[in-house]
Amino acid sequence: MKCKCHAFFETLATKLKMDIVEALEEGPLSVNEITKRVGVERSTVSHALLSLAECSFVEAKENGRQRVYSLNKETMAPILRRVEKHVKKYCRRCKK
Repeated sequence: MKCKCHAFFETLATKLKMDIVEALEEGPLSVNEITKRVGVERSTVSHALLSLAECSFVEAKENGRQRVYSLNKETMAPILRRVEKHVKKYCRRCKK
């Protein structure tokens, strides 16, 4: 069976999606809160969240009429730490 890793990385491959992930590292947020933090229209944020949720990078819970999103701490937190460590140590492009 062929690896599907490309789908994983494609899901995170935009600045907006990474901005959302970084915002959620601090704790759960509603769509409105995420929109304010990343400075992008609500519909664009909602679309990005849907994509992130399809790969279970984020999870949504209903809180009354609003959805509150949180980062999948089991998998995403360790992955992000590992990526950050790699970037700091090896990524010449990121140091520019």
